[in-house]
Amino acid sequence: MNRAKYLGFSTWRLPTTPQPDSTCSTQDVNNHISFNYSCTGSEMGHLFYVELGGAVGSAIASAHNSNYSFFTNFTDFHYWSGTTYSVDPGGAWTFFFGNGSQVADNKAGVDAVLPVLSGDVAASQVLPQFVFGGGWYSALYFTNTGAAPVSFPVNFISDTGTPLNVPSVGGASATVSLAARGTAIIEALNIGSLNQGYVSLSLPVGVESYGVFRQSVPGTPDQEAVVPISSAFSTASTLIFDETNFTTSVAIVNPSPVPTTVTITVRNANGVAIGTSTVALPANSHTAMTLRSLPGLGAIPGNRGSADFSVTSGNVAVLGLRFGGAAFTSIPTKER
Repeated sequence: MNRAKYLGFSTWRLPTTPQPDSTCSTQDVNNHISFNYSCTGSEMGHLFYVELGGAVGSAIASAHNSNYSFFTNFTDFHYWSGTTYSVDPGGAWTFFFGNGSQVADNKAGVDAVLPVLSGDVAASQVLPQFVFGGGWYSALYFTNTGAAPVSFPVNFISDTGTPLNVPSVGGASATVSLAARGTAIIEALNIGSLNQGYVSLSLPVGVESYGVFRQSVPGTPDQEAVVPISSAFSTASTLIFDETNFTTSVAIVNPSPVPTTVTITVRNANGVAIGTSTVALPANSHTAMTLRSLPGLGAIPGNRGSADFSVTSGNVAVLGLRFGGAAFTSIPTKER
């Protein structure tokens, strides 16, 4: 996986099993090891009991919460950790998702693997721009098309990748709870100075969402645009621009836990490259600007065409906005 840079990453690893672990049901004081049930100190134990709501003695397929829907091909099997069994170096710790137990197994055995990445990489979607204050209002709408209630977290992140406090939400995160067929809204009000960043979330199966931006300028009617949610796993994105009488702005997010450099190639209506630029983004960071203001893209005004955004490591999410006078609208992107 690392050699192939699966999903743009070369830092995949096996989960860890710290020893000893005071949360485990069985403690071997002499050998300084912990095992059996309720081990939430290990990454897979924490996943089983905390994130997925598993129960002691029950298979995760039969006892779980709504987060279980984020996984596919999850089996009630033993999964390898990357931690060697200290009592016998020929063994390693495993976690059995068939009953929630943590046990050691011989390294020559055949068990399943659950590769992971360090950092907060759980989010599968982002809204690449989220702005409030200074004349701007943002909202997120959600609806549950399923027949069962769901709940999930929504996180607000600043340009630098740190939590973005949203006063109307009461913090940098919110939990959305939706009844079956229910709908909810999160609003960031136009109060105070300008604040911007992006939104990180993982929508449960059956939940649909979009964003709304509203700009208020004294003396002119308020303008609104509906904006789409983007994937957090894309490595390339393309948008169509028209700068004959308009101005194109872009929000660019690196939703991955590693730094990346976004390469931007702009082509005119004939498919001829008229400029290239790069934007360096630290892990989990965000930036926004007019496309024409980037170094190397000064030939954009007066043209229409396409802009390709790509990374060779990590991921990228892009949102385009087209401004014409007081009006603006979103530009959909093609993600790959």
